[in-house]
Amino acid sequence: MRRLNVWLESSPTPIGVLVASDSGTTDFVYTAAWLMTRENHPLSLSLPLEPTPHGDVLTRAFFDNLLQENRQFDQVRAREGLAQNDVVGLLAIVGADCAGAVSVLPEDHPPIKRPGDLANDYDELSDAEFRDMVMRLASGKPLAYEMRDPSPVAGFRDKISLAALPNGRFGLPKPNSGAPTTHILKIPDADHRHEARDEEFVTLLAHQCGLPVGTCIADQVEGQDILLIQRFDRIVEGDAVTRIHQEDFAQAAGLPAALKYERSGIAGRRFDAATIGRILATTAQPARARALFLRLTLFNLLVGNNDNHAKNHGLFHLPGDAPMLTPFYDLVPVQIASGFREDLAYNIGKARFAHEVDAADLLHFTGEIGISATGAASILAKEAHNVVTAIEALSSGFEQAMGALDRQIGAVAELLNDTLALGIDLRDRDAPATSGGGWQLS
Repeated sequence: MRRLNVWLESSPTPIGVLVASDSGTTDFVYTAAWLMTRENHPLSLSLPLEPTPHGDVLTRAFFDNLLQENRQFDQVRAREGLAQNDVVGLLAIVGADCAGAVSVLPEDHPPIKRPGDLANDYDELSDAEFRDMVMRLASGKPLAYEMRDPSPVAGFRDKISLAALPNGRFGLPKPNSGAPTTHILKIPDADHRHEARDEEFVTLLAHQCGLPVGTCIADQVEGQDILLIQRFDRIVEGDAVTRIHQEDFAQAAGLPAALKYERSGIAGRRFDAATIGRILATTAQPARARALFLRLTLFNLLVGNNDNHAKNHGLFHLPGDAPMLTPFYDLVPVQIASGFREDLAYNIGKARFAHEVDAADLLHFTGEIGISATGAASILAKEAHNVVTAIEALSSGFEQAMGALDRQIGAVAELLNDTLALGIDLRDRDAPATSGGGWQLS
């Protein structure tokens, strides 16, 4: 057997043990000390606090989602000669640096993640070093050794985690400090160079529509588009930085990253409205969480963000409390760009595509996420009216570069207005033409 200790930044001792047997199965069990601590919480909704081991399927799903999905990680896996499904073997190599507050370490290894002090625990990056880092990420070149990512983030896009220092510059945690980062630097791929600009714009738009979102800023470095994202899983008080434990909806549902879209799974094991409803029901304020998720779903339909898969939604786990929804993130209007699939990340009723959605689908979805039948119609009408009215007013002032987004919004706003009889006076727009599917003109 191979055994690794699982730590959280806030825990004085390991919270659990990850075990790989010779037969290839993987288990996770909480330590007695963590179970007895009054300030404990589960590592995941899919791994509830109990003294018996959690089996292979749920354990593998949670820890698989801690691993990155980009070429830097593929290089590590190839170098070490490890199989993609060898979760414990992979975490034995990269578990000290896995995403978030979690670290996975050999049994004889001391804890590695701890709160940081912005004044003392970070090495400042010069302008030249920052530019070099951006260009290396953009070109696929390996980072300089001293710039190895100290806090990697799961996901496909090329990213690196940084800390914003009190003097306005960015830095990296000093080696072996275990200090957290505060921001994520994301590089759009070359085929979608305006993705950073679009994500910044749509994230601000979501905030203006009353959705809780993170903060991100688009910029350029030597002509290369970048996006700086402030991490919402951090608490910064003065110079002190601490991590908050969070998990994505794939982990909460016990699904591996490969099943983050509904189309990838099967009944009973997929990211669908019923699964979303079960997750929302566990939160500290279920009614509020359901209404927010319904509003987000309508907003994503309007802006063409149908890449809102299970790993693009999250939960906070706080000591002694029920889970809470994280701010919404990765809000990208993919339908105004070419090369993206047009089917929805999760079905709305029977509809697999935005242009198929009707009132019955929306009402069915509203019920599936847990809104009671007696109030479903009125809550759906209220949320749809509010989000369409808000986004319609805001879109009239869009800059010219956002013309495609405005046309996308107009097409879906008209659909929602008609199918739900909202009675909103919408502006006339040209019909959108995308890469194909429901909205393209013949």
